[in-house]
Amino acid sequence: GTDPRPSGCLKLKGREGWRIRVGNYRVPYKIDDQQKIITILRIRHRRDVYN
Repeated sequence: GTDPRPSGCLKLKGREGWRIRVGNYRVPYKIDDQQKIITILRIRHRRDVYN
């Protein structure tokens, strides 16, 4: 897709970035709109992603 903020993505609380859910996994990421770069911070199971 071309939208870095698709429906279902959420702004991270207390830190910079966004997250999207893929099944039982969470993918937090940062968006640089000016450079048109998306940086995936990690891909982890939902119970482990923010630890």
